[in-house]
Amino acid sequence: MKRRIGALALFAFTLAPQAGVAQTTAVAPAVEKLDGFTHGPQLGNVSTTSIRVWARTRAPATFRVVYSTSPDLANPQRSAPVTTNWDHDATGWAQLTGLKPGTKYYYALELNGKLADTRVDGKINSFLTLPAAADYVDAKVNPKGLFNFAFEIGTGNNQSNRPLPPTYTRMLAELKDRIHFQIQNGDWLYEKGREQTEQEWAAANGITKLPKIANNAKGIAGVWNNYKIYLEGSQALADFYREVPLFVTLDDHEILNDVTGSGETGFRIDARGKPWQQDLNRDDLQHDVERAVFRDPAVAAWRDYVGWSNPDIGNQQPSVFGTAKIQAGTNVLTDPQADFTKLDPKKYSNLHVLWGFGNTGVYRIARVIDRHRVEIEPSFNVTEDVRYSIGSNLFSKFRVSNSDFFLLDTRSNRTLHDKANLANPKTSMLGATQKAWLIDELRKSDADFIFIVSSVNLAVPHDNGAWYGAGSGGASKDDGWTAQLHEREELLKVAEALGKPVFFLTGDLHKSFVARIAPGVYDVASGPHTSSNHRIGDAGGSPPAGWYKSGDRLVNVLWASNQYRNDSGGNGGQARGKGWPIYTIIRVNNAFNIPEQGGKDRWQAYPEPQVIFEFRDGYSGDLVFAHSVSTSDARATPRPVPAETVKALGGITQ
Repeated sequence: MKRRIGALALFAFTLAPQAGVAQTTAVAPAVEKLDGFTHGPQLGNVSTTSIRVWARTRAPATFRVVYSTSPDLANPQRSAPVTTNWDHDATGWAQLTGLKPGTKYYYALELNGKLADTRVDGKINSFLTLPAAADYVDAKVNPKGLFNFAFEIGTGNNQSNRPLPPTYTRMLAELKDRIHFQIQNGDWLYEKGREQTEQEWAAANGITKLPKIANNAKGIAGVWNNYKIYLEGSQALADFYREVPLFVTLDDHEILNDVTGSGETGFRIDARGKPWQQDLNRDDLQHDVERAVFRDPAVAAWRDYVGWSNPDIGNQQPSVFGTAKIQAGTNVLTDPQADFTKLDPKKYSNLHVLWGFGNTGVYRIARVIDRHRVEIEPSFNVTEDVRYSIGSNLFSKFRVSNSDFFLLDTRSNRTLHDKANLANPKTSMLGATQKAWLIDELRKSDADFIFIVSSVNLAVPHDNGAWYGAGSGGASKDDGWTAQLHEREELLKVAEALGKPVFFLTGDLHKSFVARIAPGVYDVASGPHTSSNHRIGDAGGSPPAGWYKSGDRLVNVLWASNQYRNDSGGNGGQARGKGWPIYTIIRVNNAFNIPEQGGKDRWQAYPEPQVIFEFRDGYSGDLVFAHSVSTSDARATPRPVPAETVKALGGITQ
């Protein structure tokens, strides 16, 4: 039964009864609408034996998740209790463990002994665990127990253009139980409702005393509100994440549009008396610094609402917020309420003085002096009391079968780029810690396929037309790796040396494309799910198909999805039409099933497995482009498959 699920997930796109589940009418479990939950559930961080289930309660409360392999929730198990609080906007998640691999589970939220009705199309919510290698092992034809799996990846969930494209409705209808998870590669939301203040948030929730984080992380309530607006603004999106587990990366709109410089030591401004988050589309020092130092309040809300869905690989800590005293001309920040000795230098990133102060900006933590003091660089300019934050590493990884996935953070430690010298070695997309981690992990990986999930594009710029002097952003705008050519080249040299397929899965640009950078090395961009498209000329002059000079590399753009012409709208408030939403299915095709004579499944591993990319129209579901890459494509020297291997696969004993 487990193995049949794997086969369906790879190839079937017509609805079919779930293999191994009795097709008799089940007794409906007693579920009811519960006012105690406002949002959720959402699924995330699925593995062979575990998954996370998220929810938000109306007020601080304790809930559980009830789950079973039966659609009527018979003989259920219950998660450990989850207690929510206002520090995290009454959100929380349960970790379900000890699950069976390759198995369909049904679940519901439980509050005060009652089950919440969060059904989708009248059906109890459900999920699939990932298959396990042990269920596929055959000593002769599949000794590693390789199995097939599939996932969706995309970006751009903007809800400003109504009616929304039916992308999420179509994905749920066509991909439920046929993919194992989704990667939302940044821009899960766009800025909306962020004008809500912490005081307004407290009044709306009947809170008489603000929690510490709401006092110190100005703007967090607006970002919490933003996530709630998006969950309420698209029932299709909310339903999808009730049924399909999520992994996620962080891009600019989770913080603020076009944010950069959060990792640029010394990037600062005297922000005393300057307005709060006004006209943030402007490209100047004031607004650039304001965007950069909003990182940690926005990231804290992101973790509360979606970032919880990623694995913690031991490199993260909670964001730190506090108030401190500083003296002009010194490099010491003092917070009598803090215990800086608890900071782990392997987990934190840097320190920001938040918006509205004479020292607002980005600082490096040189060392922890004692519990209440840290030494920073550069020295402070103004004597004052400030609010500050200390960020965390956010990058992560996970493994499925013979594939390693690296979830990068391309925003929160990014330096400013040098438009006059895009190959400046002093600039960075990732920051030193993340780059060293990624290179080390790539070199020691024994996976057949490498997926590097980067929210920004590798081969194609995102400059909004700046290349031909008609940019809608600033002249220096370029969100992609094309603005960080030195670091890009470092990663590409490592990728090329691996001798295996390496896929940079990217987003941000509001279009999809496939670009071959080197044999076996690709930039595969996907999206947007619901966002409107940019113009053709907003991507650095890259063609819809053909060779393109990408910085110091010549890359082959095999295909790109539709975008607007300058004379057909799609920019600056002009009519945009319905656009071209895209969702992308990626299938890892490791094995094929030739059952034994008695009917038992026998999964045989391909000598050279493949990855298949399918790009589908968000309106119709039609296939608009497909491409496949085999492990053989990345080999420096072709090698024939041994005859003995073919004989074993064919059952030839002579």
